[in-house]
Amino acid sequence: MASKSKFRFRSLVNRSAKDLFAWHLRARVLERSIPPWEDVEVLSSEGRADQPGSKIVVKARIFGPYWRKIELEYREYVPNDSFKAVQIEGFFSHYEYKTTVTPQSEHTCEVVDQFEFSHNFPKILSPFINRSFEKRFSRMLLYRHEIIDNDLGLLEKYPFERPLKILITGSHGLIGKSLFHFLEFAGHEVWHLARSKSDHESHTIVWDPKTGRADREQFENFDAVINLAGESIAKGRWTKRKKERILKSRYKGTEHLVEILKQLKNPPKTFINASAVGYYGDRGSEVVNEKSDPGKGLFLSEVCEYWERASKDLEERGTRVIQTRFGVVLTSAGGALKQMLIPFKWGLGGKFGRGDQYLSWISIDDVIGALYHVMMTPSLDGPVNLVSPHPIPNSIFCKTLAKRLNRWIGPPMPEFIVHHLFGQKGDELLLASTRVEPSRLIETGYTFRYPKLPQALEHIV
Repeated sequence: MASKSKFRFRSLVNRSAKDLFAWHLRARVLERSIPPWEDVEVLSSEGRADQPGSKIVVKARIFGPYWRKIELEYREYVPNDSFKAVQIEGFFSHYEYKTTVTPQSEHTCEVVDQFEFSHNFPKILSPFINRSFEKRFSRMLLYRHEIIDNDLGLLEKYPFERPLKILITGSHGLIGKSLFHFLEFAGHEVWHLARSKSDHESHTIVWDPKTGRADREQFENFDAVINLAGESIAKGRWTKRKKERILKSRYKGTEHLVEILKQLKNPPKTFINASAVGYYGDRGSEVVNEKSDPGKGLFLSEVCEYWERASKDLEERGTRVIQTRFGVVLTSAGGALKQMLIPFKWGLGGKFGRGDQYLSWISIDDVIGALYHVMMTPSLDGPVNLVSPHPIPNSIFCKTLAKRLNRWIGPPMPEFIVHHLFGQKGDELLLASTRVEPSRLIETGYTFRYPKLPQALEHIV
């Protein structure tokens, strides 16, 4: 006999009931709702709460190595009040989820999220399963409410008269995927620029970044082009061939793209080109900003200089060109932080080298917010540092992460071991010190959601 369980979570949210309910009806809201630590792959997010009978499909890790496809159907929609989703296929023998939004004042509302499910596991396991899922649902809802507040804040701060037409390269990468989902959620028309066309993506322009071969007419009339593509610098050892791929994938790909855009009848109004704080090189404890000179003698500084130079030719066509210099992007969904989580969870994570080298970091949510700010702020051009206003030494970063995970700090990794294991990549990514200020973002009024590391880790880990 199936064991039944029911959870109800009540939350007060400092947003109007109308705005909060409308958030749930936007495109890509499913992708926006999934915390980065959850192993969930979205298979279909076309269903909407205001379209009873429509469906959403995900593939999720239930526990350990056990994954399961889960299909939900929306039902019982009441405008500006409530909606329900019921499992059609999945892990539970029965599962339904209902959200009810009730206004408390003009700018405050109560949200009730109710989960009801049953399973066929032995009854003796029910207390353990219930505690596990109650904790999991609670964390997911807390994350979602923060995202709601973040998203509504951005939409209020950067209104637009008409949706923008935006083209993104690298839209399947760590940053590109999150940015693509947010821009569609915000109501813009977003296109992929990719090597091949996927059956699941209708808005795609196909091109060859190595040669620049493409149907150039398809590039006409974009409001903004965001160039995030490039060979991963974190994967693999930096052999001579690997470094050639890193360099060419960035500056050659950008050169080919810029050449196409320069020849258009209607080139984009804005071109945002990715770069990195590696531009500044190894600067010890010196504070650097967008006016600082590039670093010397490091491979990453050379890459960033070539990369940025390749984008500047578009300025002659009247396009606003911005070079966004990214710090280390923090999200447990991928990148450097995900690689660090395994040793730190085992109590083995420790500082690299002396630990006094500065790490300029930024949370994935502020990456998306800052890129949107850059795109929607016409006065911004040239280099813009995308980093938190509080860079910290490597040793403090490690202690803060260990504390967040309730683990002890592990043994340090001496410089000679870093160099032996990772070679030049370890010297530049793990031991170099870059203390960067986001001067242009602050001057133009961007508000960081997670300016300090403990806040960021609490949200994403």
